[in-house]
Order: sequence, then structure tokens, then C-alpha cells
Amino acid sequence: MKPNILFFLLDSVRADKFYGPNKTSTTSNLDVLIKNGTYFNQAISSTDATILSLNSFFNSLYSYKIDNRSWKIILKENNNLEILKNNGYHIFGTIPGTTSMAAMSEYCENEDNEYRAIPGEENPFEEFNSSVGKKIINFLESNTMQEPWFYYIHSHDLHPKKITVPKEFDDEKFGKNKYERVISSMDKWVHDIISKIDLSKTLVVITSDHGIHYPINEQGYSYFEPKFETELNIGKKIMPHSTHKVGAKMIVSIRNKVRDLRLEKANKGLSPYEIRSRRPHVTLSIFDESIRIPLLFVGYNTPNRKIISQQVSGVDIFPTIFEIVGIDYTQKTDGRSLVPLFKDMEFEEKPIYLHTTPHVKITSDDKVGLRTPEFKYFRLVDGIQDKNVEDVYLYDLKNDPFENNNLAKRNPNKVKEMESILQTMSKIPESSTNEADPKKELSELTEEQLKTIEAELKNLGYIKETDSITRPKSSGH
Repeated sequence: MKPNILFFLLDSVRADKFYGPNKTSTTSNLDVLIKNGTYFNQAISSTDATILSLNSFFNSLYSYKIDNRSWKIILKENNNLEILKNNGYHIFGTIPGTTSMAAMSEYCENEDNEYRAIPGEENPFEEFNSSVGKKIINFLESNTMQEPWFYYIHSHDLHPKKITVPKEFDDEKFGKNKYERVISSMDKWVHDIISKIDLSKTLVVITSDHGIHYPINEQGYSYFEPKFETELNIGKKIMPHSTHKVGAKMIVSIRNKVRDLRLEKANKGLSPYEIRSRRPHVTLSIFDESIRIPLLFVGYNTPNRKIISQQVSGVDIFPTIFEIVGIDYTQKTDGRSLVPLFKDMEFEEKPIYLHTTPHVKITSDDKVGLRTPEFKYFRLVDGIQDKNVEDVYLYDLKNDPFENNNLAKRNPNKVKEMESILQTMSKIPESSTNEADPKKELSELTEEQLKTIEAELKNLGYIKETDSITRPKSSGH
């Protein structure tokens, strides 16, 4: 009998806030698991948001080989869930109930695999503390899962729309800010869930889809942000009815200028990393705060007290799982098993492809790049225009781990070298191209489906309330 697999996907958990000297959360249970397992402290997600990250994980392919403009998980032929299923695994899940996650839900044998928003609450989805934790524990205690099983748990406690700290953890001893206090609360639930399984015959994987920018103190950028609705109400009071929207916009413009002056003053003397850390959520970012993720293997057939510092990728997770549990597979992937590192064998560190996550369409602000153990390089997706290096970034990760000093202008030869590697990595063999055409898919959706997707992206904090998804124009055929 093959071992069971419990897979925790802790959405939006940064590696440096999960383990190491830069965290202030209280994670005694996770610390014990790390001591009893194998932890990778340089694990990298190739993208900065959930959907593309999961596409990479569950296909073991970089995002450009799947779909850079999708708002949904795409599970290609012979994806990793399919491999598990073909090798006798029963697949179960507890996942957010969104259109984007529908492909994963279809694989789950438990019908009650989705959780949704709590009516009247600001958070888009239930959390461990509200109901999901008890739901998972009750499911494990029911003993209804036929072995061997793969159980995927996707927590939404730290997703950027709004973070709610359980009352018993809303204290400075559990973290300096809300983000770290929620990690402390999640630590308890991970322990309570794992206590219901037999680690001798279960492989546990704990990781995240991406990191996140969250204020290092509660006075982040949001403190300075004017709220349009507030200004609209002010505009209504001081302007004639026919012009109150114009008045509101005028007031917003003035407030924005005041905000910018306050920000300039507040940011004076701060490093680029510290300035980024004042922002509550940054999209289109491939700084390490957004792409470094925790990665822990513990339980069945894994060594303990092992911290591995080699750079590895999210696409490596499932090839590693397959080798640990004894599954052979033949298809080509961008990932590779990390088991040689468990055994202190020679292991070549490879560059990792990076891409920000556009929604629906690629914009000029999207970024593409790569990370090696020594350097981070990225640029605008449209390339280096007119030799303009203002939007080209190069960081020496060994000497500048917080990515404060952009070396692109000072080291053009290194930029050229990294760009050459990127170009090589980005070439897609004809046989590997994705058949899906996101523009075609978008044009075929009904207005109701478009509105559902738009509402979900707003709920999740990926697009602004004022943004809307537009249907591509017909080519005229």
C-alpha cells in the first residue's frame, strides 16, 4: 500500500514570515514539524499570484507553457492529479469555491469539497478559525477516505482582500502585525489537523503559492489612501447635485497630491525594501517578498532535522512527491525530484523562470525574469525599449538579499548575460504550446460568466472595484 499524502497550500505565506529570524509570529508547532522534517529555505514560486502558481505546481511546468492570461486553473493532459489517480490514489480536497478553482474541484471525490464566503462578513472566504478547520478535522475523523489518499487543503486566511485575526491571537506576543498573528493562529490549526493522521504512513507537504507584501507596521500605504466613496460624499455636500461627481474627483485629486507629499515625508530615509513593506498588497511584483515560499516535507520517508539551502522551484514539488511515494512517470516537465538533496547528493541549481500574473490580458506593467542562486533579473514583458534601463532590475542576492540596490545600470554585461538565459528559457517547443486561446475563451463567455469572474477577482483583491473585464473585439471574420 502506498502512503497517504496530505498537501497544505497556505495561500499568501511568505517564506521569511514562516521560518527564520525575520518572523515575529509564534509557530511552535510548525517549528517542531520543521525539526522533524526537511525544509527548503530557498524555495521559489515562478509567479506572484495563486492561479498561475497552481498551474505550475499541478502541471510541473512554467507558466508560459500553460497560459499567462488565464483566470482559472488549467490541468493539462497527464497533470499531476491525473498521475496520482492513475496510480491508485483517491483525491480529496477542501478548497475555495471559485470559478478559477473548478478544475481541481472536479477531481475531488468528496462532494463537499468547496467552502465559500460567509454571509455578512468582509472576507471573501471562510477561514480555519471560522469553520474550515473544524470541517477538515471532522472529515479526517470520519474515516471515509479510501486509502491511499491525496488530500489537498487550501487555506485562505492570509489572502490580501482582508485579514481577520482571531480574538485569542490578537496580541503582540503572537506577532507585530495582523499578518503574523494570523500565521500564529494557522500554526495551531496545522497542528490540530496533522494530529489526526499517522505520520508514519502519510507524507505531509506544507507550502504556499506565493508570498505577499504586507505592512511591517499597521501604518502602511493604506493609511494614506483617499477613499473615493468618502470623497464622493464630501463632494455631494459642497457641490451642486449636477456636479458632485466632478467635485468628488477634484477632491480626490487634491487628496492624492497631499498623500504623495505625506508619503514622500514618511518614506524619507527608508530603503526600497522598507518602502515596499509599507504597501498592503503589491501586484505585478517578483521581488522575493512575493515569490519566496515555504516548502516542508515531513512524515513518510523523509529525513528529519534537515534544512536545505539550495534554490529549488515550485515545479519541483510533485516530482519529489512522486519519488518519495514510489510513482514512476515519463512525461517531460520543468520540475525534477529533490530527493537527491535529502541524501546529500550532488544537485545542480538551475535558473528559475519568473513572471507576474496578468489577469485576462497582458499589460505593459507585467514583468518577466529569472532567479539564480546569486542574482535576480527582471524587466517589463515588452522588453528593453530604446535601451531604457529604468524598468530593468538586477540584484545581487548574496550581498543584497532585500533587493535594495538595482545594479542594472552599473552592470550591463550581467544584464546581457541574464537576458540571454531568459531568452533561452522562454523558447517554447511547438509541441508544448497550449491549445487554449484566452482571447477566444473570453469572447465565448456569457455576460453572466464575465460578471462572475469579475466579481471573484474583485473579491480576491486582484482587480480594483472600478475595474472591469472587457470582451476582446471581433477580428471581423
